Amino acid sequence: MSERNYKIRKARIEDAEQFVKLHCLVWRHAYKHIFPEEVFAKKEAKIPEKIKSWPNYHINNDNVICYVAEIDNKLIGFMAGTYISEYEHYQDFADLNGLYIHPDYQHIGLGKQFFDIFVNEIKKKNINKFMLGVLKDNFQARKAYEKWGGKLDTAYTLPYENCGVKTEEVFYLYEI
Repeated sequence: MSERNYKIRKARIEDAEQFVKLHCLVWRHAYKHIFPEEVFAKKEAKIPEKIKSWPNYHINNDNVICYVAEIDNKLIGFMAGTYISEYEHYQDFADLNGLYIHPDYQHIGLGKQFFDIFVNEIKKKNINKFMLGVLKDNFQARKAYEKWGGKLDTAYTLPYENCGVKTEEVFYLYEI
């Protein structure tokens, strides 16, 4: 779909349910070649508790940046990040920790718009470097992150395991 009649705005509390469900849908789509069905089922079973805790992590404040894209009140994407990374290795970095676009709306520039919003938000706080983590086998996202100027940190990865499937989280670094 190439519709561009979406609007981007800051996340609100009432976005919680759609946000969490969209996160699960996109995660399933991005990682279906890596994880078995039980991983997605387990993640989806936690939707009610994720909705309840969602405001603690996704409402804009002194450390959180969160925007959504919508068409006709239906969320089609979101970006979430923090001004200060929670990764010990990247304490001096902002963290773009979520960039999820519904599969029907990928490849229309929405991800790049979210990316640019994040950059503009951290610039306002005089932050000039950020990082983002991604599972190493998410080749579609990695291609975009490299296209947007990210440099793979070849010196640091983290192990990631879910239901016995082992992979790694890799990190892209940006200076602005």
